[in-house]
Amino acid sequence: MKKLGMILLSIFTLEVIIAGCSDKSGGNELKDNLSLKDVITKVEEAAPMQMPMEADEEMAKDIYHLNLDDIEDYYIKSAMVMNSADNTVIVKAKEGKVDDVKKSLENRLLDVQKSFEQYLPDQKEKAANGKILVKGNYVILLINDDIKAAEKAVYSCFETKK
Repeated sequence: MKKLGMILLSIFTLEVIIAGCSDKSGGNELKDNLSLKDVITKVEEAAPMQMPMEADEEMAKDIYHLNLDDIEDYYIKSAMVMNSADNTVIVKAKEGKVDDVKKSLENRLLDVQKSFEQYLPDQKEKAANGKILVKGNYVILLINDDIKAAEKAVYSCFETKK
């Protein structure tokens, strides 16, 4: 029994090491001359959003739970209609603040998921499939109909590793 436990522990450790060392999605910096708005535009082209609107500073703090002292820059678009879960957010966190920003966006994702628990099954599913990506100091929240296309659009905006 001890031997089996050691083998399973070894396999798990190896998987963690391999997963931690691989990054199929490229580098952690935006390609030259791309702004955060450009990234969201690319996401919208790949996975259109229903009646998008930009969020202002108050919305960033109140609705998206962002502490503006933790971030260098952000750009947020969400559906302006109450019957859509669509949200696309990209935040460039200050050094050492990625986890705090990620937690803020996780809270936003939970808020959206809760708001559609008993309402509009298609939007409930969309919210349930929402995703948070971290690329270096960038934290991205994606909630839309085509998460794979949105992810691909995000990754295309980052430098490829050399």
